[in-house]
Amino acid sequence: MGIGLNTLLSKIEKTRSEMVELAHLYGYSNPNVVQCSQKLDSLLNVYYNFQEH
Repeated sequence: MGIGLNTLLSKIEKTRSEMVELAHLYGYSNPNVVQCSQKLDSLLNVYYNFQEH
């Protein structure tokens, strides 16, 4: 079974906060920021798929 909605939302918020912090430190085009953004995109896709079912 997949992760629960509350866990997913926590991971989304944690990743979003991490991305914002990294962007402030290194700028938006830094590879670490881009990687974190991609991770956030993935989590959001899981969330949207979760909502559709």
